[in-house]
Amino acid sequence: MRLEKPDWKDFFDEVAPRLLLYARQWTASHADAEDVVQMAFVRFWRRFPNSDRKNLPLLYASVRSIALDLRRSGQRRAARESLALGTPEQEEAHFFDTSIQDRETAHIVQAAVSGLPDEQREVLALRIWGGLTFAEIAKITGDSINTVAARHRYALETLATRLAPFREDLAAISASDPTIETIQ
Repeated sequence: MRLEKPDWKDFFDEVAPRLLLYARQWTASHADAEDVVQMAFVRFWRRFPNSDRKNLPLLYASVRSIALDLRRSGQRRAARESLALGTPEQEEAHFFDTSIQDRETAHIVQAAVSGLPDEQREVLALRIWGGLTFAEIAKITGDSINTVAARHRYALETLATRLAPFREDLAAISASDPTIETIQ
């Protein structure tokens, strides 16, 4: 199904929240993630003006590329500024919107997700929050489907182990948050 001009707005409204969660895995702030998603959509629309929804993995790949570029440039800038001013670098920003979730629970889950290797965290974000298949994730990352599936499995096993001491606390909110239920 090709997207007509009015359909682009619907398409954006449908996938932008998932892309935003994915971009947050790579950016220092929510505002940076929003900028990345906007830049990715503009790049995607310019390159594929008559595209259809089956090209969604290309949009995720664009978000990834732009977010990594932004992260690298930000890290270089922060290092230069820190060196010039003799000040420590800022603490990393939160992945989750803590105004929606209980702050303590968000901190527990964020700490567990933050401790994952980048490759596992990326696959987890694309699979759970992005709703993509392993085949689509493999296209985005350039890895085999088996590698993507293994990273997903390892990430879930690691999170289950790390979150086990908090299982009772997390169970209280699992009914309202399917992400927590998935990783228990």
